[in-house]
Amino acid sequence: MREQPISPSRFSGTWICLMLVAVGVVLSSARGQDAPAAGEGPQPRLVTARTLADSKALALLQAAGKVFFEDGFEGPDSLKKYFEIRGLKQGRAQLISDPNIAQSGKGAIRLTAPANNGKASGSGASGWFGPAGHDRVHFRRYIRFAADYDQGNLNHVGGGLAAVAGANRWQAMGSAGIKPKGDDHFNSAFEPWRAWGRYPAPGYMFLYTYWMDMKRDRDGNFWGNMLGPGDDKRIALKRDRWYCLEHMIRVNDVGKANGELAAWIDGKLYIHYVGIRWRTSAEVKLKRFNIGVYVHKAKQANTVWYDDVALATGYIGPKPSATTR
Repeated sequence: MREQPISPSRFSGTWICLMLVAVGVVLSSARGQDAPAAGEGPQPRLVTARTLADSKALALLQAAGKVFFEDGFEGPDSLKKYFEIRGLKQGRAQLISDPNIAQSGKGAIRLTAPANNGKASGSGASGWFGPAGHDRVHFRRYIRFAADYDQGNLNHVGGGLAAVAGANRWQAMGSAGIKPKGDDHFNSAFEPWRAWGRYPAPGYMFLYTYWMDMKRDRDGNFWGNMLGPGDDKRIALKRDRWYCLEHMIRVNDVGKANGELAAWIDGKLYIHYVGIRWRTSAEVKLKRFNIGVYVHKAKQANTVWYDDVALATGYIGPKPSATTR
């Protein structure tokens, strides 16, 4: 596959700043791609096909590391692992114990974006593994969409990783539409989009990403850019079954554009980008992750389940005994 430049996203915010999404972005979402601005920094290069064709490169990308976080949602102690759980008091975030629903064991977490008369709605959880952080993190989780899941067009669901400088676990939450400077933060989420109804709900998977060299929207803001596979390689998820999602960020060496971003679906490499300049300061490290569901115009209740969340310094892959169901 030919290396491809990124295509900027046309919908608002990152889902981790749930209540601060700008409504006007919906109108800018259908305008197409801007040309790179003068002086724009280095852009990511899509190398998925090349990596899949090179067994050594694939083995290096999928080398195992140390697991430093795990949660199977098997009991109330799971909730203590997250510094923020949105919707817990309202019942939108809830642990369930049902082996017929859970991916493994009996437990999973159910997250719902209730109907809200066409206004924004959501729930989720954020975890912190800083302040020392990591330069490379793999984030694996299983996700299942309800049989009637239908966001309309715009949603943020699937989970994401964030890098920040310093020890403030809340840093950069609420920064939708703002371009990172390089010495402050960046983030990327692995999520689906329906492409204005061209794909059935929940849509095809891509990486919704904020970083210092991202492209500007025509409305003057910097909404997360869409880093996806080639058009003919898109995978649209189905409802009412479990998927194993994993994505990886490796930071760049300061002064170089040698960072990476990759994603897997059910253990198969789906997206691999190289040549990313994530940061200008070594203080910016991966320190936070999130899971959740956020629907921009919630005309109906939409529910997802997450299970078997894990984070590691190397590739994790599906659970050995797990079978999607």
